[in-house]
Amino acid sequence: MSCKTSQELFNKKNISTTEYKESFHITEDEPKPKTGVKYYWFKSRKVQATQSDYAGALLDGLYTKYYYSNELAEKGNFNKGKKIGVWKSWYKNGQLATTENWNKGVLNGKCVFYDSIGNVISKGKYTSGKRSGKWVFVQKGDTIDYSKKVRKEKDTLQPGFFGKLFKKKVKDSVVPQEKKPGFFKRLFSKKDKNKATSKKTKNNNPKAKGNTKKGVKKAKQKKTTNDKPNFFQRLFGKKEKDNT
Repeated sequence: MSCKTSQELFNKKNISTTEYKESFHITEDEPKPKTGVKYYWFKSRKVQATQSDYAGALLDGLYTKYYYSNELAEKGNFNKGKKIGVWKSWYKNGQLATTENWNKGVLNGKCVFYDSIGNVISKGKYTSGKRSGKWVFVQKGDTIDYSKKVRKEKDTLQPGFFGKLFKKKVKDSVVPQEKKPGFFKRLFSKKDKNKATSKKTKNNNPKAKGNTKKGVKKAKQKKTTNDKPNFFQRLFGKKEKDNT
């Protein structure tokens, strides 16, 4: 009996860190680690936590953590390094921070998270370490169904009756805007416009008109010059006139 008591006293540990004071028991058992399980173990006066393996004395039995003000920070039970049952944690002001359910080192069951003044932040259920079913994120106004992976966001800006009425009136009074042509359509339209403008300018150019008139005048002069008789025509024409 006395031997057992001595062993229990040896297995009980009280340690302090820069932030907390911790009280717990350890076990000499060394079970084979399992994949996906989180183990808590003690070595070099520190509590360590690792996934799927461990390298020290496993925590076993009741565990309590305190702030230096002696307020509870965390409380729960271990079974050979694995968290089991209900675990709770608190803020420095004494408000409850989390409530979790663990099964053999894996989150399993209902979990609730609170802010520092006691309001619920989120709540839902874990199955084999993963969120399942409907989770409600109260402060964000969201609900996510993890079984269907569907998210429903709360519409906090939904208008009332008068809001909908005025919105409808504004919608009816809005004149539909003409659809703006695309880039290439505007580009080719601009080219056609420039081409037409260039042609019009050419037709209205006074210099061009002057050149046209000058050309006509020159043609007339040429025609008149061609119609005038030459020397021999004038000579024979004069003789015929004298004989007459």
